[in-house]
Amino acid sequence: MSKKVDMNMRDVFWVLAVGSQVGLSIALPVIAGLALGYWIDMRLGSLPWITLLLTLIGAAVGPVITYRWVISSVQRRLEDGKDEEESG
Repeated sequence: MSKKVDMNMRDVFWVLAVGSQVGLSIALPVIAGLALGYWIDMRLGSLPWITLLLTLIGAAVGPVITYRWVISSVQRRLEDGKDEEESG
């Protein structure tokens, strides 16, 4: 049997916000590495090496940033839930 989860709109919006921020925090370092690497390669004439390097660094850094942010965000959310249970 499945267990029904009681979620209010505040919880739904929180999940949507976390999901969208996760996507951005993974994609933006990759895009920034790609753009910066391409710009540097155009200046130095070394295309595609710095672009590849910075894109890979962005691909490695993005998930680390995301993991740290999600862990801290969920911990804060759980602490807020405990505070609401104790007061209410």
